[in-house]
Amino acid sequence: SVAVVGEDGEKAQCRVLDCDTINQVKAKILDALYRNTPQSLRPSVHEVDLEWRHGRNGHLILADEDMTTKPEASGWRRLNTLAHYGVKDSAIMALVHRPHDHHTLNNANCTTKCNSCAGYGITGSGSPVSHCGDTESGTLEPNVYHLVKPVDHDSPHRGGERTHKAIPEIFLTRLLSTKGTVQKFVDDFFKTILAPNETLPPAIKWLFDLFDEASRRHCIVDPEVVLAWKSNSLPLRFWVNFIKNPDFILDVYKSPTVDSCLSVIAQTFMDACSTTEHRLGKDSPSNKLLFAKDISQYKAMVRTFYQGVRTLPPVTDQDMAAYLHHLSLTHLGQLDAKHALQELFHTYVTRYYDSIIETLEVDPDCRSLHLAHKLDNVMCTINGEPTSMC
Repeated sequence: SVAVVGEDGEKAQCRVLDCDTINQVKAKILDALYRNTPQSLRPSVHEVDLEWRHGRNGHLILADEDMTTKPEASGWRRLNTLAHYGVKDSAIMALVHRPHDHHTLNNANCTTKCNSCAGYGITGSGSPVSHCGDTESGTLEPNVYHLVKPVDHDSPHRGGERTHKAIPEIFLTRLLSTKGTVQKFVDDFFKTILAPNETLPPAIKWLFDLFDEASRRHCIVDPEVVLAWKSNSLPLRFWVNFIKNPDFILDVYKSPTVDSCLSVIAQTFMDACSTTEHRLGKDSPSNKLLFAKDISQYKAMVRTFYQGVRTLPPVTDQDMAAYLHHLSLTHLGQLDAKHALQELFHTYVTRYYDSIIETLEVDPDCRSLHLAHKLDNVMCTINGEPTSMC
């Protein structure tokens, strides 16, 4: 571990590895110093320098690449690590804001312009790291790597199949232990979102009752059809999207490694909502094998949730309208209603205009409110035609 001194004098202990690149160390230190700060308010690793303080006047700026980096004959460059600089345990580190020069701006743009770049390891999994540069200007940086140099797929030195088969065996124990660590959190999350109680939004009960009524009206006897309707409206459309993209709602950073892990959880939840049985074998993907024994339990939770929602007190149209009105007042001014109406009109109403008008003219309630005529007036107004002609 190293002792970290912030710009405001705040001190913290941070656990790092001597094989970490400098950007990986900066990322870990930023997590330690700004652990209670939203991601959007945290400085980027490209906005700060890592300073090693040794003795009274010994201040050394560490970087992934500098004059101490030795190029190899093949043109590859190995990124500097703490071991490269000889940093020992209990060393004193500090993050200092770097000047906003041209080089800094190029590094900051690197993470957004180059999809294949791992930012020299800012995600915590920077081995190997591919080259990064500005392809538009033609100034590509030399190929760099972290600990292991990537071997070209077509290279004769690529190695045999034994190398590739050894990887799952090496990491199997770690994979299983990690799954055991997160198991309780996954179970608690599924129990929370699949709880048919008074905290359930009325819209879900109203929508699920609508599906049940539609199945009875159309004489659909297969229960799997209604289950598929419900799964595709809530678990698969909303919850899976939230599981895979927590940064859509929360102000957090989702690294590629975290993204891969969340995709496994999301796939498990999708399998729990599936109506078909998946036969797994030794050649099945590891993400499916990890939770294979838990799928039956999760499937039972999904079906119990649907059954529990069915037994809840019904939600009337008046209750639903009141709930939506309350929701609108709660978030008044937070949404761009004008833009939403424009999107709704141009992507839906314009495309299905004739069908919508026909339906409004047939429905008795819509006819009593003259909705077809009102919609026609709206269309005339938008097209710049006088409403008297409509």
